[in-house]
Amino acid sequence: MPKPDALKSEAALSWKGELYRKGIHLSSLIIPIGFLLLDPRAVLTGLMGGLLFFALFDILRFFGNDDIKRFMGMNFGFLLRPREKKSFSGATTILLAGLLVYTFYEVKVAAASMVIIVIGDIFAALIGRSFGRIRVFAKTVEGSVAFIISTALAVQFIPGLSLRVAFIGCLVGAIIELLPLPIDDNITVPMIAGGFMQMVLANQQMLQKMIQP
Repeated sequence: MPKPDALKSEAALSWKGELYRKGIHLSSLIIPIGFLLLDPRAVLTGLMGGLLFFALFDILRFFGNDDIKRFMGMNFGFLLRPREKKSFSGATTILLAGLLVYTFYEVKVAAASMVIIVIGDIFAALIGRSFGRIRVFAKTVEGSVAFIISTALAVQFIPGLSLRVAFIGCLVGAIIELLPLPIDDNITVPMIAGGFMQMVLANQQMLQKMIQP
C-alpha cells in the first residue's frame, strides 16, 4: 500500500500536470479569436495545418518505435491525461472540433462554441477538483455550475450573439460535459452546444423575417 507521503506527492504531480494542461488549453482561445478576425482561407489553413501536425504527433506516439515512444513519454507524457495516452490528444481533438464548427455553423456560433469548451472545461476541472463534493458520473455539480457561469460571462465578448442564444449554448455545453459520452468532450461539447445555438439563431432569424413588413 502506498505511503501517505507518496500519495501526496503523486497528487501534487497530478495537480501540476492539470495546471499545465489547462494553461495550454487556454491558448486554444486563439481559435475563436481567429474565427472573428481572420478571413476564412487563413482560418482553414491554420486549423488543417495544426490538425495535421498534432495528428502526426499522436500517430508517432501510437506506432513509433520504442525510442520514439520513450522520448514522447518522457517529454510530453505529463501533458496527457491517462485516457489520452492511448487515444488522440486534446490538441488534436480541439483542432478537429474547431474545423467542424467553423465548417457547419455561422462564425459567431462557431466562435461561441469554442469559447464554451475552452473556458468551460478549464473552470469545471479546476473548481471541480478544488471544491467538488456532489458527484454526478465522473464529474461534479460544482464543476458544472462553474462551467455555466464562466462560459456565460466569456461569450458576452462575442459580437452579434444574443444573450438567449449564448446562455442556451452554455447550458447545453455544461450538460454534455457532464455526461459520460463515448466521444471526447472536446468534440461533443462544441458540436452539440453549437448545434443548439445555431437552431435557436435560425428560428430567431426566421421569426424576424416573418414579422417584417
